[in-house]
Formats: sequence, structure tokens, C-alpha cells
Amino acid sequence: MSDKEKIISLLNELATPEKMGSFFIKNATSDFLLIRPSGNPLDAAGFEQMMTSGDVIQEKAEITKIHRFEFLSENIVMCIFTLGSKFSYKGKPNDDLPTVTSIFKKVDNIWKIHWMQRSTGDSDLSLWD
Repeated sequence: MSDKEKIISLLNELATPEKMGSFFIKNATSDFLLIRPSGNPLDAAGFEQMMTSGDVIQEKAEITKIHRFEFLSENIVMCIFTLGSKFSYKGKPNDDLPTVTSIFKKVDNIWKIHWMQRSTGDSDLSLWD
């Protein structure tokens, strides 16, 4: 499997509702941060806690489109994608389509996610064409 295929496989694992909560604990660098649309950061443990608190009920998630995939070096990749996500937060339904910027690092020959920043959930896919 090529490095690009390994990273895309990680993205597809992230987009699996059953695995999403623990994904970053297993697949992130020790200094990983997820920047939410509010601008507030979460580390891997904070994301897992949020996803397992019962406040978020994930129904569906999928990588809708990969817009950019670029090797910045042999060990660093930038990937920008749209994530389709249907969930409820504290009982309020959401059908989101955020754009996500992510940076992957190869650590001990294993690809890990190092950084992720998520836009609001109303991306316009036509702007990427």
C-alpha cells in the first residue's frame, strides 16, 4: 500500500461513526490538536471524551471529496477534504458538510494525524471546481 493509500485509509477510518470517538487516540501524534469551528482546540483525549459523553450521536460520516493531497516532505502530508456528517448534538439534529484541513506526519514509519481544522458545516462544494 502506498503512503497516499495509507493516509486515505486513515481518513476513511475517521469517517466511520463507530470508530470516530477513539480514532485520534489510536492514530494521532502526541501533540495533535483539532481546531473546531469555534476556534477552540481539542486534543485526542478531549475529542474522545466529547464523542463518548452521550451529547453527540453520530449517525453517518463519509469523506465526500478530497480537494488537495500534497506531500510537503517525505514525512509530512497536507490533505484538505469535505466530510459529510449526520449527527445530533444534545438532541439537535445536524447534517453537516464541513471542509477539513489536516496534516499527517510519519512517526516511526507510521502515518499519524498531527493537525486538523474543521470549518462550519455548510461548505459549498461547487467552489472547489
